[in-house]
Amino acid sequence: MNSSNFLKALNLQKHDTPPIWLMRQAGRYLPEYQKIRRDYKNFLDMCKKPEICARLALQPIERYDLDASILFSDILTVPDAFGLGLAFYEGEGPKFSNPISEPENIANLKSFDLNTLDYVFRAVEETKKILPVDLPLIGFCGSPWTLAAYSIEGSGSKDFKKTKQFLSEQPQALKDFLNILTDACFQYLKQQVLSGVNAIQIFDSWADLLTTKDLETFSLIYTRKLAQMLKDDHTTKKIPIILFEKAPKMNIQDLVFKDLSCISLYWQEDIKNASTTLRNKLAIQGNLNPKVLLESDEIIWNETKKICQIMKNYPGFIFNLGHGVTPNIDPKKVEVMIKAIRS
Repeated sequence: MNSSNFLKALNLQKHDTPPIWLMRQAGRYLPEYQKIRRDYKNFLDMCKKPEICARLALQPIERYDLDASILFSDILTVPDAFGLGLAFYEGEGPKFSNPISEPENIANLKSFDLNTLDYVFRAVEETKKILPVDLPLIGFCGSPWTLAAYSIEGSGSKDFKKTKQFLSEQPQALKDFLNILTDACFQYLKQQVLSGVNAIQIFDSWADLLTTKDLETFSLIYTRKLAQMLKDDHTTKKIPIILFEKAPKMNIQDLVFKDLSCISLYWQEDIKNASTTLRNKLAIQGNLNPKVLLESDEIIWNETKKICQIMKNYPGFIFNLGHGVTPNIDPKKVEVMIKAIRS
């Protein structure tokens, strides 16, 4: 692992060619993924097959020779472990049959049992077996806020009306739930590290639902607590932590904190401003708009080069998209982007 450019970047070491990996790099845009996915009606059933998860994690590495792999799983495995009845059906996204509807649901939650997520830790072990020996594996979880938003809403949503109403009417119950989720995420990530992951990413995928004040009160406090728990534990204290905040209503300097190694920028963030603000303090990951990959090869090449040019002297830059790869992307367009980076 000492030769990994990805891990070196997380330690603020500069490279002429930035390391690259992509959020959702194993997924629906790849025909080899689709071939396996057709065998499973419920996406979660596929996630519970460690050998299959390992194969899926390897697919983009074999295709693109990326600088890091990410565990193939889903952020909603943690709320599922609380008995909220998670299922994913094709074209529908996640749905909970037992969502959090009132404070009593939180008070009566069953205790978090790490053993119910054993399939995730076995997926880590199986993935490590088949990845190139010096290729880092990224583990992850959703932020407590993002997990709470899904758990209360009961599914994905454009406006998360139920969640916002719960926040307004039951703020203390929500904070109780966030504390429960924070403790569960710590146990979950610690076991991922024990199973073999080399870095961690926390996805705050619904940061954009919150006002500046509420982002601090209901999200960042718990993310900071989670990161501190990881740094205070002898097992996980040396593991680099990456934070992804989706379209936060907050300045970049107010998002970062001492326990982070890297901030992953949403595509709307100004990477030039971030590089000036965070230089020599934090690695930066990002942040090409995934929609650029729907454009001509020339536009992809130019937009990719623009980011590389801005970040060429930044110590600790990792190229990534500013969100996950979408299903409508042609895999050949990803190749164009990678060639632009590596040229």
